Amino acid sequence: MKKQYTKICPKCGSIDLPIKTNFVEMLMPTPEKCRKCNYNGLFPEIEINEIENFRKDLKK
Repeated sequence: MKKQYTKICPKCGSIDLPIKTNFVEMLMPTPEKCRKCNYNGLFPEIEINEIENFRKDLKK
């Protein structure tokens, strides 16, 4: 079974991020903006099954 990953906001834990739509955006590590908290920066990729653990760690 292939692992699935998603980008997540390091400030609020949201995965509601803008989708990169063109080839250049996908290749370049450019700052992104969270739609929930407006954090602007780079977003780590984590395994989908680790989202809740990531959010719990943010609250500590």
